[in-house]
Amino acid sequence: MTELITQLEEIQTEFKQEESRTKNFNIFNALYNKESERLHSRFISYLLSPESRHKMGSSYLKLFIERLSKTYPDLNKFNIDNCTVLPNEDHKTEHEKIDIFIQNHDRTQAIIIENKIYAGDSNYPDKTKPEERIQLIRYYDKVKSKENEIFVLYLTPDRHAPEEIEEIDKRFPVLKIDYPNEIIEWIDKCIEITDEIKTKIDSDYQLLIEMLEQYKSVIHSFTNNLKRAKKLKRLLDENIKDAWQIIKTRDFIFNMDDFKHVKWHTIDEFWRELAESIIPLNAKIKDRITFEEISGIVHKNKKKSYGISFILENGDEWYIVNDAINGLTYGKMLEDMSINRKQDKDWFELSKKIKFTDFSNGETFKLINVDERRKRINEIINTLKANPLLVGFKRI
Repeated sequence: MTELITQLEEIQTEFKQEESRTKNFNIFNALYNKESERLHSRFISYLLSPESRHKMGSSYLKLFIERLSKTYPDLNKFNIDNCTVLPNEDHKTEHEKIDIFIQNHDRTQAIIIENKIYAGDSNYPDKTKPEERIQLIRYYDKVKSKENEIFVLYLTPDRHAPEEIEEIDKRFPVLKIDYPNEIIEWIDKCIEITDEIKTKIDSDYQLLIEMLEQYKSVIHSFTNNLKRAKKLKRLLDENIKDAWQIIKTRDFIFNMDDFKHVKWHTIDEFWRELAESIIPLNAKIKDRITFEEISGIVHKNKKKSYGISFILENGDEWYIVNDAINGLTYGKMLEDMSINRKQDKDWFELSKKIKFTDFSNGETFKLINVDERRKRINEIINTLKANPLLVGFKRI
């Protein structure tokens, strides 16, 4: 217990130090959550696009390819002449839902950049075919019909591999890059060449340098936050019962930004693991909670019902949801969900205490621990099996 308190206090100290370092004005912090994938994807895309109004043409794109080629020499083959980068200032929609898409029209070359900060991959575990199930393969196949040479980059804070990498490797290589190395070093080069051409007449270049410096500061901050959050999650997972007892430290943790990461991953892992437990029981997942909905719960404390729905062999659709009033419940989807539905007939209680909007209650807090999560999911599966209204649900 003493060692746990010491480690948690160290995390608190690191958090306070980081807070004091980031008190200066930063436009990115003012407008966005600094861990927002959309923020980073859009700003990187803006810098890469030769059509952007930063007045640097394709210089930043050239530096980007040069830096990545040091890690992956094959990227030297990519020609930056006549390139389009999507999304950009004028076309703000992603190409085929790809975070950043770089296309060379003359050479039929393309670069797919998938940016993952703390969301998992958008894979569909209920699909059997890899081309339907795995996000990166879906993207690759859509682009492959038009392009001859495709490079797939997977951008993360810590260089981890995408899910189901073994299956992806059978189709094409994935080039892993990260923020602390490739992106920071690229931004430094962007600052360097912008500083070389700035003039006293045109103040836009100085403003651009300041923006790049501020963006670099955001990267340093959120990568430090994520490292600390992972450490915090591991500590809580391994010491879940003791951590709950340390009231003073626990109350401080609840108010840390780092704990939002812990909550986010706990919610994501719970629904993913529950869906994976339902699929083998003659059920097909129809809808599942999205990354945006999880972020709404964690960052904005949205109290709507979120969860998953699944279809049984007879075509009936059932749902499992969580909300701030009823906790964890399940029921059958009706044609008119606005009618007055009756408990224990149309919907059923699973746990009144589990509310993902409130980790300050013990039942929700315990789900940080993988064993407690599995235990709760097994209880849910057994409850579903025991309900005869779920026709075709495998009982064994």
